[in-house]
Amino acid sequence: MALRNDTAVVLRHSDYSETSQIVTLFTAQTGLVRLIAKGARRGTRQRFAPGIDLLETGTVSFAPARGQAGLGTLAEWVQQDAFLGLRRAAVRLYGGMYAAELVNALTQEHDPHPTLFEALLELLRTLAADGEQSASYPATALVRFQLELLTAIGYAPRLAQCVDCGRPRPRGAAAYFCSTAGGLVCRDCEMHHVEKRRLSAALLDAGPQHVKPREWFALLDYHLTHVAGRPARLAAHLGALLASHDR
Repeated sequence: MALRNDTAVVLRHSDYSETSQIVTLFTAQTGLVRLIAKGARRGTRQRFAPGIDLLETGTVSFAPARGQAGLGTLAEWVQQDAFLGLRRAAVRLYGGMYAAELVNALTQEHDPHPTLFEALLELLRTLAADGEQSASYPATALVRFQLELLTAIGYAPRLAQCVDCGRPRPRGAAAYFCSTAGGLVCRDCEMHHVEKRRLSAALLDAGPQHVKPREWFALLDYHLTHVAGRPARLAAHLGALLASHDR
């Protein structure tokens, strides 16, 4: 079978043997792929081979899985960026790992999302970047990514009007958010929904792209938890780190 060539981010990896790994990659053109990387950890006396690392990006050549085989085969991996800046602060590393976990959980194998792939790369570059950043930058970058992910998988929340009655939310009015309904519900309609979360007028007036990024992160994580059917493993720790970073 002909090899496919692509650009990828490593979402997950595990040891398969003393010399091999199983890797989950999110690729630009193919989407999610799961591959066995034979010999990736095989070193020599002259060269130590640590294997393929989490959250690095590179170019990949691979043979897709055939028949009932669950794994394709990695033929070549060339690292382009290890995003070493992620290791300089827990909030950066946890942010990258949180995004990787969500992409792995909420996208399907061989279903490409090129815009989401670029959004993931942009998030990793932003979190790993050197230089002075605003106090809110980790949460702001994560909110942008959360919105891109929800849009890509078809679960972008409707925030301008009530999803039940269709009435626009007046500026200055509080409302409720219902994940199962897919967006805002007004005070008149909220009684029909058991699952809901009250949102302040200040948060809604600000919008997800402007101020209060930590609060928007918490809301979008709430929605992603319902979409995925379970919370991301690092969500609580990341939320606490964002809160301390924002002080």
